[in-house]
Amino acid sequence: MPDRKQSDKRSSDKKMSEKGSSKSKNKLIAIGITAAIIAGAVYFIQRSDNTVDSAYATIDGIPCETQEYLNFHIHAHLDVFVNGQHVTVPQYVGIMDNSCLYWLHTHDNSGIMHMEAPQPQNFTVGEFLDVWRTTSTGAPPTGEPIIFVNGEEVSTTLSTTQLNAHDEIAIVYGQTPPNIPSFYQFPEGL
Repeated sequence: MPDRKQSDKRSSDKKMSEKGSSKSKNKLIAIGITAAIIAGAVYFIQRSDNTVDSAYATIDGIPCETQEYLNFHIHAHLDVFVNGQHVTVPQYVGIMDNSCLYWLHTHDNSGIMHMEAPQPQNFTVGEFLDVWRTTSTGAPPTGEPIIFVNGEEVSTTLSTTQLNAHDEIAIVYGQTPPNIPSFYQFPEGL
């Protein structure tokens, strides 16, 4: 009988040891998960702080950042007319020395305005013109133009005319051209 008692005691000791080992493993897993969460949060905070290029001023609350965003990425088109003549919207409005770009910018001189931000937000024609005026040569005209959205005259101002996905915006200074664009055929994928 003594052998059976010793065997039961060893079995009991082994079970206690396994429980202790299991608890230790669970603690290590919990510590590992906590460490990963903290490391991820620190990385995200540092990454967010480091995306703004402090060499360039924030314009109307819009920073110049070293990354493009896909969270909010829409496009609108802008035509500018001065005394009936079309004015080209320059390429690289809001793109600074290929080191950073503003949430409102152009890649070419087609008039397509890119709105790329970390979260959805409302941008206005006035904000785009401020970015243009500050970051590019051939600044846009000044003053309050007549504004057309998708071919219809609106009674808003530059600072209140919102830019929505695939809007065709025309701003007219002086004489109105005979034909106001009401639609822009965006390239596939924009």
